[in-house]
Amino acid sequence: MTYQLRKATSLFSSLLLAGLLSSCGGGGSSNSSSADLCSTNSALCSVAGNGNGNNGSNGNNSGTGTPTGSTIGAPSVYANVCTPSVEKNWVRAHLNDVYLWYKQIVDVPPANYSTPQLYFDALLVKKNDRFSFTAPKDEIDGYFEAGEDVSFGYKLVNQNNQLRVTYVQPNSPADLQQIKRGAQIVGLNGTPIGQVGYDAQVAALYPTSSQTTTRFEIKDVGASATRIVEMKAATVVTQPVLQSKIITTAESRRLGYLVFTDHIATASDPLVNSLRNFKQQGIDDLVIDLRYNGGGYIYIANEVASMIAGSKAQGRVFEQLQYNDKHSDWTADSKFFFTNKSRSGQDLPQLNLSRVFVLTSARTCSASESIINGLSPFVQVITIGGTTCGKPYGFSQTDNCGTAYFAIEFDGINDAGKGGYVNGFAPTCPATDDLEHELGSLSERLLANAASYSKSGTCAPSGIAVPAAPFQINGTIIDPDPHPWRNNRIRK
Repeated sequence: MTYQLRKATSLFSSLLLAGLLSSCGGGGSSNSSSADLCSTNSALCSVAGNGNGNNGSNGNNSGTGTPTGSTIGAPSVYANVCTPSVEKNWVRAHLNDVYLWYKQIVDVPPANYSTPQLYFDALLVKKNDRFSFTAPKDEIDGYFEAGEDVSFGYKLVNQNNQLRVTYVQPNSPADLQQIKRGAQIVGLNGTPIGQVGYDAQVAALYPTSSQTTTRFEIKDVGASATRIVEMKAATVVTQPVLQSKIITTAESRRLGYLVFTDHIATASDPLVNSLRNFKQQGIDDLVIDLRYNGGGYIYIANEVASMIAGSKAQGRVFEQLQYNDKHSDWTADSKFFFTNKSRSGQDLPQLNLSRVFVLTSARTCSASESIINGLSPFVQVITIGGTTCGKPYGFSQTDNCGTAYFAIEFDGINDAGKGGYVNGFAPTCPATDDLEHELGSLSERLLANAASYSKSGTCAPSGIAVPAAPFQINGTIIDPDPHPWRNNRIRK
C-alpha cells in the first residue's frame, strides 16, 4: 500500500520538525543560532511564520506565505505536526508529491483559508478533478472497513425535484419504520421540503450524530395520503449485497441477480458466497445491479471481475494503475491481475461467463466502472440503465492530523490499454430507473430489460419512461448524497 509507505516516516519527521521549529523561533524565542538554522531551512521557518522562505509565485517573495518551487519540500517533513500553518504546508507538499495533475496546480495564499481542508480544496485542478476530497479519518475507517455509518439507513435520489428512496438498509431506522423503495419525502420537521433551506435539508436528512432526530412526512408508493414518521439516527451497518437470488423468467431462463451497493471490506464474503451459489445452482445469465454503487476498494472490484470472467482471464491484467511522472516505480508495481484467490486467501468460484448484464446509472462510479472496463476485453458486458458517472481515477487514503486526504493519484487502464472514460460508459440499452417497483422484481424496468435481452439478444423496444409524479413540490430539493467518499476507487 503506497500510503502506508508514506506513513512510515511520519513519527520521525514529526519529531524532527518539532525540534527545527523550536530552533527557528516557533517556540517564542529567537537567537543567532536560530537565525543560522532558518537560513538553511527556509521552508520550515516559513511555516513557523518567520517569513524567511521564498513564498511568492515563481520563487519571488510576495509575503503571502504561498509555498512554491523549492520551498514546498517533502510531505514527510510536515507530517502530523498539527498546527494550521504546518498542516497547510503538508497539504501543499502532499499534492506536489502524489497529485495526478500536480503540474497544473495554481498556488493560492494559504492564509486566505481558515482550515487545511479548505486550502486542499482550493488547490485542486477543478477542470479535471471533481472527486478529490477530505473527511474525518474515523468516519472513513468505520465505513470502508466495517460498513458503519451514522444515518437513517436510506439512500435517496432527486427525481424530477422529488426526493425519493432508492433502497433501505435492513434493520435501520428507515427499515423499522417500513419505509420502502419509491417512498417520497415531502416534509421535514413540519415544513414542506421545498421550503427548507439547503443546509437545513442536509442536516435533517443526513445526520452526523446518533442524537439527531428528524420528523418526516412520507408518501409511500401507491398511497393516497402522506404519513408522519419520526426517526432517530443510529449507527447503521451496511449490508453491501442487498439481494442475491436466482430468478426464473416466464421463458424458464434462470437469472442470477445480485444487488451490490458498496465496495467495502465486508463485501468480499457475501459476494463470494453469492457467486459460488450461482455456479452450483446453475444460471443462464448473471445480472449484477450496480446502479447505486459508487465504488470503494479496487481489490473488491478485482475479485468480482475475476469470478465472472473465470479461467480465460486468469493472470491477465484487470487494471493497471498509472501515477504521475514522479512515481514511475508505483506505476510499475501497480497491476491488479485476474485471480482465483480472494485477498483473504479463499478460493474464488470461476463462473467463466461469456457475457454479463450490468444495471447502471449516473451513480455507478469508479470501482464499479472498473468492473465494466476490466471485464470488457474478456466478457461481453451489456449495460442497461443510464450513463455511468465517468471516474477512471483513484487514490490512496493518506492521513494527517485526524483528517483522511484523498487526492486523485492515478488513472486506470484495462488489459487492452483502454481507460480514460471521463464521460462515463453509455448504456447498451438505455432505460430510466423505476422507483415504482421493488428491486429484484421482473416488473422493475431495468431488470425487465435484462430479462428481455437474455431471451432475445436485443434491447427491449423502449426502456425510457417518464417517472410518476406522486406529490408536487414547490421549491428546490437537494441532490444528495453529500458524502463524496461514496464515489471512489481506493487502492489498499
